[in-house]
Amino acid sequence: EAKVSSEPPKEPAAVTQKQRIFSETETQLLLDLDKQRIELERRTQAVELREKLVDLMEQRLNARVAELEKLKGDLQGLLTSLSGKDDKELQQLSAMYGAMKPTTAASVLNRLDNAIVLDVLVRMPVKKSGKIMESIDPAKARVLSAMMAARTPLPQADEPAVSQ
Repeated sequence: EAKVSSEPPKEPAAVTQKQRIFSETETQLLLDLDKQRIELERRTQAVELREKLVDLMEQRLNARVAELEKLKGDLQGLLTSLSGKDDKELQQLSAMYGAMKPTTAASVLNRLDNAIVLDVLVRMPVKKSGKIMESIDPAKARVLSAMMAARTPLPQADEPAVSQ
């Protein structure tokens, strides 16, 4: 007599994963996953390249900033030495024009640039510069007066106003 088994027939033990046949859906899923993996690798490489470029640009920028900071320091040093030299020269000019007769000094200052005249006059005692301003061309004197007013800081609210 033959026995009838209710168990399904067993697959032969020799069938391995490699021999398994994938369904069409599984195959498509594997292909899609492979495409996504390739795309992710491409994006990763692109991001890594961008990071390297950003690092390189950052290094260049830092070097440029350091160079500009050095130049700024050099320029500030030059300006400091020049302003000291200019101030000394302007002080000498101021003393020279202050020693002249006001009409003589005014005739020379009338022909100079307003900025220079202003720098000379503000370095003089007020009495001397006032006498010279009396003899300067009235139009130039108005401009110089406006420049002096713009240059002079106004008293603060907590400081008492100086009355004259």
